[in-house]
Amino acid sequence: MELLDRIKASGDVKDINKEDMEALCGQIRTLLVDVVTMNGGHLASNLGVVELTVALHRCLDLEKDHIVFDVGHQSYVHKILTGRKDCLRTMGNANGLNCFPDECESRYDSFNTGHASTSISAALGIEKALRIKGSDGKVVAIIGDGALAGGMVYEALNNAKDLDSDILIILNDNEMSISRNVGAMSRYLSKLRLRPSYIDTNLKIKHFVEKLPGGGKGFIRFIQKTKRALKSFVGQKMFFEDLDIRYLGPVDGHDEQFLELMINKAKNVKGPKLLHVITTKGKGYEMAEKDPVKFHGIKNSSQKRKRLPANPMYNELFGRLLTDMAAKDENIVCVCPAMTEGSGLSEFSITHKERYFDVGICEQHAVTFSAGLAKNGIKPVCVIYSSFLQRSYDQLLHDIGLTNKNVVLCVDRAGITDAYGKTHQGIYDIAYLSTIPNMRILAPESKEDMKKLLYRALYDIEGCVAIRYPYDEIHDDIKKLFIDVSDKNGISVYEKGSDKAILCYGRMVPIAVDAADIAIADVVKLTDIYPLEYESLHAVLKKYKYVLCVEDIIYNGSIGQRLQSWLYGNGKNEFKLVCLNINEDCEMKGCVEDILEENMMSSQRLSKIILDEKT
Repeated sequence: MELLDRIKASGDVKDINKEDMEALCGQIRTLLVDVVTMNGGHLASNLGVVELTVALHRCLDLEKDHIVFDVGHQSYVHKILTGRKDCLRTMGNANGLNCFPDECESRYDSFNTGHASTSISAALGIEKALRIKGSDGKVVAIIGDGALAGGMVYEALNNAKDLDSDILIILNDNEMSISRNVGAMSRYLSKLRLRPSYIDTNLKIKHFVEKLPGGGKGFIRFIQKTKRALKSFVGQKMFFEDLDIRYLGPVDGHDEQFLELMINKAKNVKGPKLLHVITTKGKGYEMAEKDPVKFHGIKNSSQKRKRLPANPMYNELFGRLLTDMAAKDENIVCVCPAMTEGSGLSEFSITHKERYFDVGICEQHAVTFSAGLAKNGIKPVCVIYSSFLQRSYDQLLHDIGLTNKNVVLCVDRAGITDAYGKTHQGIYDIAYLSTIPNMRILAPESKEDMKKLLYRALYDIEGCVAIRYPYDEIHDDIKKLFIDVSDKNGISVYEKGSDKAILCYGRMVPIAVDAADIAIADVVKLTDIYPLEYESLHAVLKKYKYVLCVEDIIYNGSIGQRLQSWLYGNGKNEFKLVCLNINEDCEMKGCVEDILEENMMSSQRLSKIILDEKT
């Protein structure tokens, strides 16, 4: 890869001859496929922005200019072009590169972006700060058509003109987010894609009239008014221009030379402007082009994994159970923000098509929409990843909690997750969900638990309830080891006849069992984790001398913290309670096993803690 090897630092791509751009882009794609199919990560999205990223780096000076990637999972090419090519194979590993932009990793990563629809707001802020400091640096926000559905985007667009901004927004339009895009904005962009390009004609007319007396300013205004009237007449109202944002496009996102031309021209246009770029997700890798959903994010290869799943995943089981339950109850509906496949809902979306609502990347809308559905006997199940659900805090509080709507929140990817760094960790959901009035939080550990808790949430609990589960396999055989102590309160015990115990739930249960077998300790398992039934739990725990509460979440708001507070407040001191949680300063890099090990939560680490405890 001779051309790619010449790029050692930011700006080196400008030294490559324009005749070699196609070959360079080909080499970048080869590297991406090689690295991501082995290490895991986001493949299709990065393959789709190769030419666009190269063109931006050739047109901008990143010593003073800034690129803000929306979501950020399409920033791999940017990392390659800013001196991190040789480290790309470490991406997602414990001591490697982040899979998303990381301000601590490189000065060329302008903003940490892990969630959708944030780039325009961030870019406007960065630009305003530059102007205050006297810099003339350019700021570019790259946003996908899926992220364009998020409400925060429109708050930023509405503010752009008032800020007297010169921001360049690049709309990377590939008709996809993770699942295929839905909604009115997606349909609107589809119409724009079908419209013949008029940019070249605009430029030719402009050059012609500039030669007229007085620069042809009057004639230009006449042409612009006529053009806008014509667009309105044929039904192609320019949404962005109505917001005083100059619209350019659509253009071919895989024509690197033309992209350079358009970006350079856009840089000189005063005011906020949007360049609409049409790309193909997975470009250059046939399998990814045919199935961009599957190749959006792929797990690392079997050589890199520390274990292979031997049991079904939580989300797969959940999807099957919900589909079966909906077949028997026509009042069950499902709401999901653009995560159909990832949440295990493909079968439900087909089998119960009229009762499945993919609302796009709009978590706030998903929650309040579910609250509206909860009226008049409908049973909404709202499925959202833990780290995305936190965007909906106000809706959870105001529209579900305070009115105690019977909405079932299924919190997928709860706890720690593989490889994607701090922005995608589900370690905060218990902390924020437990502040919502009337909220119940449940945590299954087995197939039987999942089935029982889902039924309880839909039929036995009046009001709002969250079922949280990790992106992990279900160890169903472990359930048989436990004896129910308080079925009503979801407490069960794996007894080894010890005076030491591990208190846990969900993902940590099988790990705790392995540790207990090594250290000869009991395991106390919870399924009802908020609100805690303190008296019942204390009745079980008081026979021990030492209890280690292990949770793959932060300490603040955790079960252990709440139990410690209750014990202290009620003068209960029969046993020593020690809490083990995720360190908030943890880099959260690597696979689940790496993160657990770093936080002393592997079975070996837990067993050592118990064995070292003198009681």
